[in-house]
Amino acid sequence: MYHPERVRNRAKAYVDARHYSSLEWHIEQGGAVLDRGQLGHADANQGTPLPESPIYRIFSMTKPLVSAVGVMLLDEGRIRLSDPVAMHLPEFADMQVMDADGNLAPAANTMLVEHLFTHRSGITYQWQQDNPVAPLYREKAKLGDGNSLAELVESIAALPLFAEPGTRWHYSLSTDVLAHLIAVVEGKPIAQILKERIIDPVGMVDTGYFVPADKQDRLLPMFGDSNLVPGVSQAPSDGTLHPGAPHMIYTAEDPAFERGGLGLFSTLDDYAKAARFLITGKDGAGNRIVSPAGVRALWTNRLPASQVPIGIGALPKYKGYGYGLGGRVMVHPNQAPFYGPAGECGWEGAGTTYFWLDPENDITGVVMTQYLGQKMPVCEDIRHAFYQSLD
Repeated sequence: MYHPERVRNRAKAYVDARHYSSLEWHIEQGGAVLDRGQLGHADANQGTPLPESPIYRIFSMTKPLVSAVGVMLLDEGRIRLSDPVAMHLPEFADMQVMDADGNLAPAANTMLVEHLFTHRSGITYQWQQDNPVAPLYREKAKLGDGNSLAELVESIAALPLFAEPGTRWHYSLSTDVLAHLIAVVEGKPIAQILKERIIDPVGMVDTGYFVPADKQDRLLPMFGDSNLVPGVSQAPSDGTLHPGAPHMIYTAEDPAFERGGLGLFSTLDDYAKAARFLITGKDGAGNRIVSPAGVRALWTNRLPASQVPIGIGALPKYKGYGYGLGGRVMVHPNQAPFYGPAGECGWEGAGTTYFWLDPENDITGVVMTQYLGQKMPVCEDIRHAFYQSLD
């Protein structure tokens, strides 16, 4: 027996407290809807109603779809996890590693394709804290919307690594490099590849790297902290939701904008279809497009014990998790701060979008809102409430 009111009550408490303007969730088992809900406003400050089928910036929930395309290429024998990245992208030959004092030395380890999938490449993000390479990314990496994916990746290759490839899990722009590598192998832009291989076959009608003019009225505003800086967050205390930091919000209007680690727009319904694809490897018609072995590889931990649990800053929510080719994987549920079975997996986005997969019980869940920087674990709380609601 399932008690959906427990999930709804948990979500309602967050919306009523003005921590979020809105929340949507969709939970399935075996492809059948178990629970679905929507609360709040497009803009709680103005009382603006939610549009039909709101469109969200899903940020890093772009990553699992890019990784799934990478697994398709593994299935086809067009790339291997053991391939040196420089075999496909020569600019990554002869990389250097910067130590904590700013000293450079040639990398002793070869960066492999597997390291891009699993964030063990030694690449970093510009917002990472206590990191001597991050300031160089902020200064020299071509991160802006006006730069192409190829230009971004070429600029990353010209900068030192944060760590020796393979030696630690470090969340990074690795998936952007993977997306460019896929585009080079395929000879097509990553946006076209995703559309042809996943978005159209899975039936994701509102998902892409930009929002057409006739859908712009469905795009939700992005809220955030009034003084947001990368990696620092405080919950609002005055009952007003503040706009999200503009420098972290990617464009919705440029059809040429492409990235691997972020960039997609989607809806609750579309990503519910994506979650079903990511747990089954099948498209919307039931045709297999990722092998069973490929699906297992997406959601089987590949990290050695010394690199588990993963972590981003000091966030405790990743306790218990390793990482597969597609995202987080629960390997020690007794260490996790939220309910979830062994093998639970998925990922999330910086704008507070989230999905989980439970392969053992054939359950998928998606939670959506728009808030940059919030450290309140609303999505994990909703997942926690779901498992607590099962008799």
